[in-house]
Amino acid sequence: MRRLMGYHSSERGKRMSDKFEDVAQRIRTYWTEVFPVERGLRSTGIIEIPDGDVSYFEDFLKSRNLSYIMITAGALNQERKKRGQDPLRDYYAENLFYIGDEMRKVKTLIECDYNNDFFCVGMMLGYPDCCVASILQRGTESVDIQKLKGKFIMISHIPCSENCQRSAEYDQRLQNDKAAFLKEKAAEAGAG
Repeated sequence: MRRLMGYHSSERGKRMSDKFEDVAQRIRTYWTEVFPVERGLRSTGIIEIPDGDVSYFEDFLKSRNLSYIMITAGALNQERKKRGQDPLRDYYAENLFYIGDEMRKVKTLIECDYNNDFFCVGMMLGYPDCCVASILQRGTESVDIQKLKGKFIMISHIPCSENCQRSAEYDQRLQNDKAAFLKEKAAEAGAG
């Protein structure tokens, strides 16, 4: 009986893996927000998910044993308004998933976001403190974000400068981990 259960579990795992093979195409910020949390390079992330992908993304997070809470941008703004904070203005999807390796971290991240505490959110998301402090000091209006991020393909934060060493190191670590992950997947596909 144990052998059959093991086989069944293995088959189920393969079907689940196949189901999420296209996650990077369906979730546009997968590599910059989800992948680092999955691989333990960051402990939390915030991902915007369109209505049509909500159940898919929930299934994906459950399959990876990641903690999460979904809040709509409207509900986030209502809570911010109650707390006397500015609303979230720039988002492309109504559903915000706060994910993490532990539920307590997810809840802390949400609390920081409710309070519009950019420093806390930045620290919770694992951004370099030099970058978070820089944005707090100068804001984003006077910054060419595309130019600053142009050098770093895997980061989701706004670097403090084009030469930010900590952003460069984090970006390189993510690139290396992504390359290793894709190599593992290719080897699995070749063996299967």
